[in-house]
Amino acid sequence: MTLAFEPGVHAPPTRPPVVRAEAQRPLPAWPLVGLIALHPLWFILGLSGFSWVAFSLPMAAALVRRRDLLLPRGSLYWLLFLIAVVGSFFSIDSGGRMMGWALRFGYYLAATIVFLYVLNGRKGLPTTTIVRSFIWLWLATVAGGYLAFVLGDLSFRSPVAYLMPGSLLDNDLIGTMVTPSFADLQDIIGVPVPRPKAPFPYTNSWGSMLALLTPFALIGLNDRSVGVSPRLLRFGLAASVLPAVISLNRGLWLSLGIGLLYGAVRLGLAGGSKALRNLLIVLVAGAVIFTVTPLGGIVETRVETGHSNNDRLELITDAISGTMERPIFGWGGPRPNDRNLPSVGTHGQAWFVMFSYGFVGFVGYLGFLLSQAWRTRSQPSAAGLWAHTVIIIGLAQMPYYLQVPQQMFTILVAAALAIRLRHPGQARLADR
Repeated sequence: MTLAFEPGVHAPPTRPPVVRAEAQRPLPAWPLVGLIALHPLWFILGLSGFSWVAFSLPMAAALVRRRDLLLPRGSLYWLLFLIAVVGSFFSIDSGGRMMGWALRFGYYLAATIVFLYVLNGRKGLPTTTIVRSFIWLWLATVAGGYLAFVLGDLSFRSPVAYLMPGSLLDNDLIGTMVTPSFADLQDIIGVPVPRPKAPFPYTNSWGSMLALLTPFALIGLNDRSVGVSPRLLRFGLAASVLPAVISLNRGLWLSLGIGLLYGAVRLGLAGGSKALRNLLIVLVAGAVIFTVTPLGGIVETRVETGHSNNDRLELITDAISGTMERPIFGWGGPRPNDRNLPSVGTHGQAWFVMFSYGFVGFVGYLGFLLSQAWRTRSQPSAAGLWAHTVIIIGLAQMPYYLQVPQQMFTILVAAALAIRLRHPGQARLADR
């Protein structure tokens, strides 16, 4: 196998490494479709926490057989991050923490494979297939928001849970993954509210993923070749407002707002009339819904109810001070604190990476995302711009959302798509 870096932003799209990769046998689409589009099924079966690694295995096998493998510029940052994760292993001091470390390391390796698979899969794995898979997951996420209203905090033991030994089920992370539930009933604004979770394990995961997946719906709305009805997408966008507000998820509101504003400005500067018009229609419709319904009042009440801010600030302070104790490779994972708060390193990907994998891991992880955001900033199509915007939303979420595993995979796939679409001759979708 020969490794080659992808061409620079201003380089011709026909440089030899790309041509050689294209000449090989197409990579099959089914592993990525099964991983993303069928995620709700894996959630119900209790396999959602393991599917990310499982589906990466056939992808890895296909990549190994290739004569040439295209690598993204900035890969050394990601390699630095993986080295820090390996180095953090020497801070593990219990069997339970070793289990968590191993699972997360599996996620990182799997995310690396999926990223390279999409980047090298221009033949056999078209952009339309990838976008359509994410749209189905987005629609399932919106539907999960409404299941929260119907089923409340209903939970059940998945088929996988019955096959697991009790020692594994006692692990909080494993137990959550194999015991699906649809909502958390929480009294944040004075009344119990069903905050959506399905098809993800936590309410924050649901909010984070809704923000990250919405740009894929906007790609489908702008291009009929994706194969999803524009009427269905418009309905889904309108329907997503209610669960997004009822989720009381300020991180969702902030990150999605940043992403939509960023996309609107970029589309306006680029003259993308159709894509900008569709986005403005979405924004105006959302504003009307907020104005004529009680949803606007709920948002205002939630913004004014910031009792969790002090706890978050304490956790961030603990994460930074803990990193200073082990600054090179960190602690290997979150650790409990002595103030009856959640574990240190669990409230924000930035603090999680810094605390768990030290400053080496933090520089590697953040450096890779920033490098991909910078290198994909120039886009000839609305599809490429929205894929690039997913990275921006992911960066905006880092201070307050964990991004393992589903968010990390979504961001990396979007980055690979943005790399593929940034050259005019290589773009599969256009702002028509």
